Amino acid sequence: MTKKFLLLIILTISITSFSQAQSWRKSKKEAEVAYAEGDYETAAQKYMEAYSRKRKKEELTYEAGEIYYTLRDYRQAVEAYRPIKDKNDEYPLVGLKFARCLKQDGQYARAQQEFEKFMENYTGDGKAILEDIINVEIQGCQLGLEAPAQANRDVEIILPGDGINSDKQDFAAFPVSENELYYSSDQGDRARIYYTKRNNNVWQKGEAPRNFPVIQSGHFANGTMAPDGSRFYFTVCSDTGAPWNDVKTRCEIFVTKRVGAVWSQPERLPDYINLEGVTATHPNVIHQRGQEIIYFASNREGGRGGMDLWYIARDLGIDDNDFTFPVNLGPVVNTLGDEITPFYNMEDQTLYFSSNGQASIGGFDVFKTTGDEVSWSQAVNMGMPVNSSADDYFYILNPARTGGFMTSNRVFGGQKSTTTQEDIFEFAVGGRRVVVKGNVYDRETGDIVNNISVALYQSFDDGRESELIRRDFSEGNYSFEILPGRNFRVEVSAYGYEAGSYRFAANDPENYTYGQPIFLQVEGNDEGNVIPSPEPPSPEPSSPEPVNPDPTPTTPIIDPNDNSGNIIAPAPNTPTAPYTARSRDPRDNSEYQTTAPRLNGTYYKVQLAAVGTYKAERFGNVASLGRIDTELILSRNLTRVLLADYYSLEEARGIVQQAKANGYSGAYVVEYKDGERYGKIK
Repeated sequence: MTKKFLLLIILTISITSFSQAQSWRKSKKEAEVAYAEGDYETAAQKYMEAYSRKRKKEELTYEAGEIYYTLRDYRQAVEAYRPIKDKNDEYPLVGLKFARCLKQDGQYARAQQEFEKFMENYTGDGKAILEDIINVEIQGCQLGLEAPAQANRDVEIILPGDGINSDKQDFAAFPVSENELYYSSDQGDRARIYYTKRNNNVWQKGEAPRNFPVIQSGHFANGTMAPDGSRFYFTVCSDTGAPWNDVKTRCEIFVTKRVGAVWSQPERLPDYINLEGVTATHPNVIHQRGQEIIYFASNREGGRGGMDLWYIARDLGIDDNDFTFPVNLGPVVNTLGDEITPFYNMEDQTLYFSSNGQASIGGFDVFKTTGDEVSWSQAVNMGMPVNSSADDYFYILNPARTGGFMTSNRVFGGQKSTTTQEDIFEFAVGGRRVVVKGNVYDRETGDIVNNISVALYQSFDDGRESELIRRDFSEGNYSFEILPGRNFRVEVSAYGYEAGSYRFAANDPENYTYGQPIFLQVEGNDEGNVIPSPEPPSPEPSSPEPVNPDPTPTTPIIDPNDNSGNIIAPAPNTPTAPYTARSRDPRDNSEYQTTAPRLNGTYYKVQLAAVGTYKAERFGNVASLGRIDTELILSRNLTRVLLADYYSLEEARGIVQQAKANGYSGAYVVEYKDGERYGKIK
């Protein structure tokens, strides 16, 4: 009997192991098929799925990271690279990519740490060059930390409607009048040029330009019109099946000429401009001193590295394509990185371009420099809100308006939630000034509270916050200029009072002023000052619930013969002394202090709220749903309140629904592994 039982166990283990092997191999195969078909997002997901089933196969998570990196899904790339971020010998420069993704996700402090760690441990070739690159990246992180407080309040960024933007890549806007625009998009089977008009301040659905020549193959995009309207320059880029719209895609510059009401068949510019095997792209044309000058980007030999900016010129008196040999704009503009999307404004002799080789708060930032040809001033970063932690380029002024257009893959308030697609943004200079202001009162007496300290935070959808500015006010009122289309939190403190706080979204285009009065509670008063809104209802006095029916922490029982770490059941344990931990979720990585027991394996908690002052009785109406844990966020003086512990996701989600029914509308599930917080489960 014993032998039969042992044989059954061995057979079960063998079948399970075989099944798991087949499972990860199947996911890997599906990833390879999806990638070959151009479905890169699915390919990355399948690689991650395969890795979750076969952790020893780290090349699977690397492949996922590479795809997410290409797709500019910074957060997913961070998670995919995380297990291998220190293995640069096996996966070259993976630590550098990991740090860059953190930076482009706006996690500047953590990105700086990872850049420094990568450089300290790197032993490969080209360390001197890498040190220069990483020093620039670290400068960019520091710039990113300072940028929100120094943002130009005279610039307002606007996301036009779906007349221009689609769910694909939309880019390279070129205005030909106040209300007429050429732009590029790959919303069809390939990238092509579109034309749109603005009627009653609404952009109409883009369509192919009338009488524009037919392009038989390749992507044609990045258009620019000569000042006299006689020529239209654009690029034709190779269609290799891989993601095409990056600096590695080979493109060539073409021109079509206006003949009456139609455009001529496109002509490729000469071979010495469109060199074999290299890229020439992003043309911008001006007329100056009797010449037609084209600024463009190319990775041809003779540059400083990567993509550089160049210019060519031809005499306006002759209708041919006899341009001068390309001239590099020089080391003041060009760097070891990439410089792209030039735009030259004749009025103030200013060249606007994007670079990832100068100190930037994102990947590509917009810079400006004055001069012409090869004589330029030191380039200046345009700062926020023109630049963001994402990629920003194709900056161009609208000569008929005080403002212009740019392209970015940034997240934008509630209108754009992903960095995987680029959209065309419009900006206005000297537009509306938006402010948040309010008065501060004593809750008991109603008197004004003077000598206050007020902090303004920008809030993000994943729960992260960034302090923009902190200022003292001698009188009991405050006022800050803010940028529209963002979420904020105001926090007020004063001597002898508990801090007060509220949140708001500056997303009403008709509203120029936000804010609300704050009533501060004297320290030590039992009422406290709870931050979440709405406040959960108190329990009915006729049937009070116990605050914590079982204050004794628990720890799980683990099967000693099971190496998976799966939890079988909870068992009593002695109380845990307070300890400090940090979440493993990069979007929620603040240090916190807690007394919650550290359990083995994967388990879940339900977060109810984050409060300024924790009062146990306020959460009595849900105490019967589980043990109440608290996590004091040390950097923000906020306390997370959670229900614990649940050993299946289904059970935790059921608790969320019960918590919401009891007034906690923002409740959500948090994953923990081996005692470490891994963040919110969507």
